[in-house]
Amino acid sequence: MVTDLITMKDAEFFQAVYRRGLALMSRGVAAQKVLFALPNEKRPLSHLDIMSVLAVLPSIRKDAINRYIRSGKDFSIATTGILSWVIANAASEFSHSEKIEIEEYFTKLEEGFDGKINSRGLLDLGDSYDWSGQSRRGILIENQAYYAKILDLLSLLTNDDIYAFKKKRLIRSVREKLDGAYVLDRADSLEMTINPFLAAFFAPELFRKEDWEKTFDSLLKSENLWIFWGGLRTLSQSDENFIAARNGESWFFINNIVAIVLYRLNLEKYRGFINKIILASSKNINWQEHAGRPCELVMTTGNKIRLKDFCSLTLATYIYLYRSIAL
Repeated sequence: MVTDLITMKDAEFFQAVYRRGLALMSRGVAAQKVLFALPNEKRPLSHLDIMSVLAVLPSIRKDAINRYIRSGKDFSIATTGILSWVIANAASEFSHSEKIEIEEYFTKLEEGFDGKINSRGLLDLGDSYDWSGQSRRGILIENQAYYAKILDLLSLLTNDDIYAFKKKRLIRSVREKLDGAYVLDRADSLEMTINPFLAAFFAPELFRKEDWEKTFDSLLKSENLWIFWGGLRTLSQSDENFIAARNGESWFFINNIVAIVLYRLNLEKYRGFINKIILASSKNINWQEHAGRPCELVMTTGNKIRLKDFCSLTLATYIYLYRSIAL
């Protein structure tokens, strides 16, 4: 319940902003600003845009999913994994023939990713784009989560034991190779980023509860990541790539995901962090929205709001946050 987290007055504000978020999302769809462009790697957040689908009406999300599948494109691991997560959560909305089409599409893509599993049992894509459109090299924690969602979807659609077997193999390898002082952002690296939160949002089963808690305790206690007003930088200030990675800006859609993950994991332990994120994200949508439409906003290291490309992720993840806690 919301009131288990915040005061009744704040809970009413949370609900009012949630309704506003739904209205803004509907306006964005009507204006063809949400889910009307297929992703490409030149649009920094476009490959995550499909994540917004579960926040729109069933008829709209089904059309968006079909346009992705029928585009003829082979998408990145991020887009493919998130699309798998979306379809698995909306599977009841598809007919038998549509599910066959989906199965054929993802079977082909999974075969390609399976060929990238290395001798350590992990998905190794070499250079790949992260959620922000930046190129990252290595065995990335979020890519393992995306691949896990592809296997989950195919297991759901086919009832073929091979996908459950591959999932168990992946989890075993992830726990052996990506668990250090905390869950690693990528193999053989101790850099501190928000990427483990993304992995925990999509595939919490990759690690045991105590491993996730150990990781998030370290990340949240770091003054280089947690920001007092209620958000996280995307990269530690102590990291050598801090300047290149947009100075570790704080993205509201990432913060919403963090709050969902912490709520699911251990409400009592992380109550204070969740509260601050809820209030910061609520104020963002209610008072700091630009031009009367949903946008992706970031908070810079100088605590200034900066408008990014039009995107539905801030609204969608806020809607998911409210539904995770209040419904």
